[in-house]
Amino acid sequence: MITGMAEARLDQLTRLWDEFRTLRFPPGFYQREPAGECMVMMDTMLAGCVSSAMNGPLDDRRRDILEARTAVLEEILPSIGDDEYATKYFTHLCEMAVLAAELDNARSE
Repeated sequence: MITGMAEARLDQLTRLWDEFRTLRFPPGFYQREPAGECMVMMDTMLAGCVSSAMNGPLDDRRRDILEARTAVLEEILPSIGDDEYATKYFTHLCEMAVLAAELDNARSE
């Protein structure tokens, strides 16, 4: 069952997801690896977890990926400030990841 708090987060996450889907992956980040992190893989893993969270509770593996990759992305964000578009894109991804984790937690309350 989804609570009122979880429902509000799901609505917000759905809006963010719809916006995110219109964004192009930052071209300069197909090869750029801040702090040794492949940003294509970061995008793929977090977007997959966000999508899964919108469809129901996360399993332990996805929950662990979401938590770990979000923490890494939060650390990397300041180092990509030289690219305004990439900063916007990855900040949006990070916001969705945080909200997906909150949604998943709210579902278990």
